Amino acid sequence: MAAPSVHVATSSLPLVRRVMPRGMFVREVLVNLSRPRALAIKVAMPLVLTIPLVAGHAPTFWAAMLLTVLAAMIGTVGAAVTVSRARDSGLLTRVALTPRPAWRTVAEWVLGSALIDMLQLTPSLIAIFLLAPVTVVSAVVILASIASVLLLANVLGSVISSIGGGPGEVLLDVMVVLAPLLFLGGLFTGIPHEGWRWIAAHVDPFAYLHAAFIDALGGTATFDRIAIVAAALVTAAGAVVALATCGGAVLRRR
Repeated sequence: MAAPSVHVATSSLPLVRRVMPRGMFVREVLVNLSRPRALAIKVAMPLVLTIPLVAGHAPTFWAAMLLTVLAAMIGTVGAAVTVSRARDSGLLTRVALTPRPAWRTVAEWVLGSALIDMLQLTPSLIAIFLLAPVTVVSAVVILASIASVLLLANVLGSVISSIGGGPGEVLLDVMVVLAPLLFLGGLFTGIPHEGWRWIAAHVDPFAYLHAAFIDALGGTATFDRIAIVAAALVTAAGAVVALATCGGAVLRRR
C-alpha cells in the first residue's frame, strides 16, 4: 500500500520540482521556477516602482538613479543572502565534496542567479521601452549594460557572503560595500568634472548603467553609447575573472 501513495505524491508535484538538475545553473533556475508566487512577487516589485517613474515623467537623472540602485540591490543582495542560506543549511558543504572544480560550480550558480535576476527585471525593461522614448540602439545598450552589471552584482554578493556570517550579517555587509560604489558612480550627486571622483566614476560599472538608463529615458547621459557598451564588456570580463579567482573561496568557506 505504501508504494502507490509515494507514486501519487511524487506525480502531484510540479514538473520543475521533479526534474533532477545536473548542475548548479539548472538547479538555481528550477528552484526559482518551482516557486511561482515568490517569482511573481520578485517581478512585481520592480515593476511597481518602474511604471510610476516612467509614466509620471520623473526627472531622468533621479529615475535612472532609482532604477540603477534597484538592479544593483536585486543582484547583490539576492546572491549574498542565497549563498549564505545555502552555507547555513549545509548545501555548500555537500556541493564542495563533488568531484568538480569549485570555481565552475560557483560560476554555474552565479550565472543561474543572474539569469533569474534578468528575467525578474524584464517586465520593467519592457515597460521602459514602451513608455519612454527608447530607440532600438539605446535598448540594446541598456540590455548589454544591465546584463553585465547583474553578473557583476551576483559575483560581488557571492564574495561578500564568504566574508560575513548569517543572512542578516551578510545583508549589512552588502550595504556597507554597495553604498560607496553607488556614490562613487555619481548616482546621488552626479560625476564631477575633475579630481579622484571623476576617475572613480569612469571605472565604476554602476556609473555606466546609470548613464544607460538616462539615455533610454531621453536624457543626456555622461557617457556615450559606445563607452557604455565597452564598459559592459569590460565589466562582464572582470566578473568572469573574479569568479575564476574567488569561486573556490566562496565554496570552501564553512
